[in-house]
Parts: sequence; C-alpha cells; structure tokens
Amino acid sequence: MVDLGSLFRLKMSPHDGLHGEKIAQEIRYAAAALLVVCAKADFEELPEEIGAITKLLEETFGLSNEIIEELIEHVSEDTGVKGLDEFTRLVNQYYSEEDKLVLLENLWRVAYADGRIDKFEEQYISRVAFMIDVPQSQVKEMRRNAEN
Repeated sequence: MVDLGSLFRLKMSPHDGLHGEKIAQEIRYAAAALLVVCAKADFEELPEEIGAITKLLEETFGLSNEIIEELIEHVSEDTGVKGLDEFTRLVNQYYSEEDKLVLLENLWRVAYADGRIDKFEEQYISRVAFMIDVPQSQVKEMRRNAEN
C-alpha cells in the first residue's frame, strides 16, 4: 500500500513540467487530505462523511472520482505532525483569508455529515484552524454556517 506522502508526491508531478500547475495541484491535494483526515478523526469512516467529502472535492477542486477514492484509501487516521504541517503550510502559503474560511466551513460540513460532531473532529478542526491562523471567533462562525 502506498503511503500518503508517496501518493502526494506521485500526484504532484506535473505532466507538462509547469511549476504553476504543480503548485495548483499541491494546494488541491493538501485541502483534500485535510478533509479526509477530518472524516477519520473520530476513528470511523461513515458513508455520510465520505459522501460529503466526495461532493466537496468534486465541486471545489474538480477532482475525479478515481483521485478522490485514492485519497480516501491512503489517508490514515493520523497523518502525523509532518503531514499536517505540510498541508497547513501549503494552505498558509497560497490560500487567501477567505479561502481559509471556506476550507474551515468545509471541514465542519464533513464533520456534521453524520449528524453529530465528535470531540476528536472538533479538536482536529481547532488544530487546523490554529495552524492556518484563523481566529477562534471565525472558527465558531464557520461552524454555525455549516450547521445551517
């Protein structure tokens, strides 16, 4: 089985050698991985959460079902500090403040997909928010938006 880091590097290789396209891919995959890990934060992979991730990744990033399935299959319950650091570094480097808020709202949507928020999902989202420099007041606002 390929680990997340290997999958990430494999999928990041630009086919046409363009640096800009590689960066765009990295950004999409970082956000996608954060969503997948959120669903697994409570140590359950519920169909409702996977469905929410699939829908968000299709709508937001235009990822194919094949790529989405690979991401879901290869992301473990805990990417470790290195994985989370890598993904949030990319978000910090390339996302606008508005994009970060959309990402947080999407994380809450994934967590709510099964009808409840587990304490581990809440802790994970809070940790991501801290790492991407989003104030707690905005984290709460994105949670309210996702609830509606």
